[in-house]
Amino acid sequence: CSAGFLNIASIKGSHTAIKSGILAAEAIFDLDERDALVPGTEVTQYQSNFENSWIYDELYRVRNIHKAYTFGMIPGIIFAGLEGYITRGKLPFTFHNKTTDSEQTQQASECTPIEYPAPDGEISFDLLSNLQRSGTMHSDSEPCHLRIKPELAHVPRDISFQQFAAPEQRFCPAKVYEFTHDEEGSNPQLVINSQNCLHCKCCSIKMPQEYINWTVPEGGGGPKYDLM
Repeated sequence: CSAGFLNIASIKGSHTAIKSGILAAEAIFDLDERDALVPGTEVTQYQSNFENSWIYDELYRVRNIHKAYTFGMIPGIIFAGLEGYITRGKLPFTFHNKTTDSEQTQQASECTPIEYPAPDGEISFDLLSNLQRSGTMHSDSEPCHLRIKPELAHVPRDISFQQFAAPEQRFCPAKVYEFTHDEEGSNPQLVINSQNCLHCKCCSIKMPQEYINWTVPEGGGGPKYDLM
């Protein structure tokens, strides 16, 4: 799903993600059969495998639905119904994004703070309690897989915290990001709790200037959701 194989109309992506992995394996195996698999080889066959599969057909039919909601909730619902039940992806155009999600993040001065009620422990729960149910786990000895891009090292403190009120502390569902201060309550410093990561990749998409480089965890850890 993280590679963009989510069917937004049905909100399902496991079947497409699994099939995409099968297609990738077939492309690699084909190279190996022809003794063409050497370090650094680009597996170009994967793209054609994907375009000739049912994944492409399924996702092409719903390609415009997510983008349609940028025109508003009601227009989005109407278009989703039209596209999903009548035209089924046969409209002769495709909506394209002209800006990135990070460029759409508004500064704190343009927003009104939201006051959420405290969790009651029965219907609503605090973030860390829910995090335990995800079963996420990363090795304590592995390098941090959430890396600040060197050329953007100033962004967390000088831009994200100062201008945007640190949105990474709010949108992250695992409390990976938090700012600490010195004894005087100043000099904010970003702390990354990468062991909590649920691999949603929101941080690499929505952060101001996209200052986080999300990499694959060395130990292959992550959420398991076996307690949900």
